[in-house]
Amino acid sequence: MMRILFYGDSNTWGYNAQTGMRYANRFTKQIQKAFPEDEILEEGLCGRTLCHSDPYSLEERNGSKTISMVLKTHEPLDLVVILLGTNDAKNEFSEKQDEVIANFEKLLQKIKTHQFIKNSNPKLIFITPPPMRSTDVEYKYQGGNERLSLLVPELKRIAKQKNFQVIDIYHPLQKIFNHYAPDGVHMVPSVQRIIAEKVVEEIK
Repeated sequence: MMRILFYGDSNTWGYNAQTGMRYANRFTKQIQKAFPEDEILEEGLCGRTLCHSDPYSLEERNGSKTISMVLKTHEPLDLVVILLGTNDAKNEFSEKQDEVIANFEKLLQKIKTHQFIKNSNPKLIFITPPPMRSTDVEYKYQGGNERLSLLVPELKRIAKQKNFQVIDIYHPLQKIFNHYAPDGVHMVPSVQRIIAEKVVEEIK
């Protein structure tokens, strides 16, 4: 039996933009159906960032500050999957995009050098943030997709350097995202299926 940890934000949590509730058929649950004998550990938190502390929110949403605790909580693990970056592209962090790249590297290094990771050597995967709609989004997300277009290649490069397997969902979803994210940010289960299929393929 594998123990698989997903560490992410509201898309990992399964946020339904139309109801504010949680999708029952979010991508982690779809993966669970593909691996019914394995344990899927969901650590999705709405608003979680790679590295920024949101001045209007909880300090605990800074992913770099909570990753060590999460890894320790769920050990042992066979696979660690990171899906973050959407909230770092918010308007309020528009002048801090260079910090995202530098701190992403520090986050991955923190994971790689965590004592549990060193002892058990689980497989590590980074899933890029998905695209956002370029128009008709909340103010806090305006300009986000343009920022992501610059961030994603750098995040992929760093993840590969740190020996993470990389799953790019940003580029494959660009052309269809408008149809599958009611608010331009949060994915419905039918498009989350693409993520699930890519993860299942990588695990197999």
